[in-house]
Amino acid sequence: MNEMKNKFKTLINKLTIYKYKILNEPTLKQEILLRLALKEKGFNLQKLKIKCDHDLGLNYVNEIKLEIKYPESFFNKASSLIPENKNVNFYFNGNMDESGEREQLLKPFQKLSKSVIISSNQGRVIAKKGKFNKEYFKDLASAKFGLCPHQSDWPGTKKYMWTYRFIESCFVCAIPVVFKSTPLGAVFINGFYFVWDNEVISDWEKIYKDISKHAENNRLLAKERFCLTKKECSDIKNSFL
Repeated sequence: MNEMKNKFKTLINKLTIYKYKILNEPTLKQEILLRLALKEKGFNLQKLKIKCDHDLGLNYVNEIKLEIKYPESFFNKASSLIPENKNVNFYFNGNMDESGEREQLLKPFQKLSKSVIISSNQGRVIAKKGKFNKEYFKDLASAKFGLCPHQSDWPGTKKYMWTYRFIESCFVCAIPVVFKSTPLGAVFINGFYFVWDNEVISDWEKIYKDISKHAENNRLLAKERFCLTKKECSDIKNSFL
């Protein structure tokens, strides 16, 4: 029964992708978020030349290079969900296909107390990619650490690996946990406070006590890096001149 349901969902998703392509609408979350961010800042998308390099985690708007961008409204809504006291230790919600080996990477954390690990493909549903998922962000915000395992079968350039989950963890002051066997790119994580999976697993309470004070720095840096800045908006406007 579950196999039939999964096949049906896969078929529906393929049909949705086909529909979006026919309508010439983006299906990549990276571009969907970027377009929403630009629209919030008052840009007419019809007048912009938009290109996304998913491999390197870069966007180009009128040839101006940008990092991954979220709508500022997403950042504000996510930040508003941060509780005074976090009651979950580790949190993950996402795809756990065998080929990506995430299930194996997350196994040690499943054994720990107050660890929430959810296998879900909801993030890959096209119709949901441009919507703020309040339930997801609320659950992530309740966690001290956000688990950020990349996929071992990532076809892109390994040294530039990046993930939405790292950014979203920073938005809600959950310290990102990066995995040694699928490390994120040095440029992507530069300036952020994070911990390695093999180090945090054995002494997470002490580590969190030492590093939790940096969670707010992560949040503010994430806004600066992954939401459109005034300068970036100005540069895009000047590109019309």
